[in-house]
Amino acid sequence: MAGWQKAFRYLWRVNAILILVAAGAVTFGVGALLVSELHVRTARTREAESGPLAAAGTSDPRLFLGQASVVPGTIFMRAELLRSREGGGFSSSGYTETRNILFIDPKEKHARWLLADDRHVIVETSDVSTARSDGEATRTVATVALVKGVDADRQTGTGELLLFGPAGEPIVKVSENVRALHVAALSGQQITVLYERDRQLIMGAFDAASLARQEEQIMPVPALK
Repeated sequence: MAGWQKAFRYLWRVNAILILVAAGAVTFGVGALLVSELHVRTARTREAESGPLAAAGTSDPRLFLGQASVVPGTIFMRAELLRSREGGGFSSSGYTETRNILFIDPKEKHARWLLADDRHVIVETSDVSTARSDGEATRTVATVALVKGVDADRQTGTGELLLFGPAGEPIVKVSENVRALHVAALSGQQITVLYERDRQLIMGAFDAASLARQEEQIMPVPALK
């Protein structure tokens, strides 16, 4: 009996040590995750405070200008105005949302914004580009952007669908009350945009050079048998 008691006490001590080690590992992991999350948030705050928008009069001091890039196939440059958001879960590092787009023309002295304010979210964009088969770079003809209010649901809410040139102008309002942008494509001298409005698929056609509207029609979805 004494032998079994000694073995039981030994086993209990081993289990206690294992539990202590496991608890320490979990505590270390949680601590490392919190430190990493704090570092990311601090870096985003520093980026927002040190960027060119620090004194630009934006409605939210946490907005910052992302890395600028050249619009493919053009001389124009653009950069997104971003806002960091916290993640939905404990282990999520969050995400950024686009509040506006800044366009820069090297031939002009001032940049221009796509939108008049920073209280909207550009939930989706799609560049319409030429197709090249000779190995040369494609050229962006226009861009389509779905813009919703900051309080609108990103999936089910509606907003404005805009079509604009590579320099951020001209800007054409494709439609209001748009829930989703499906696709935008170039065929010859015509830009075709497929989107969803009022639970219907809508096809819009625009001139690739002037972005003038050519036609708009509902695309009925046939019933399944």
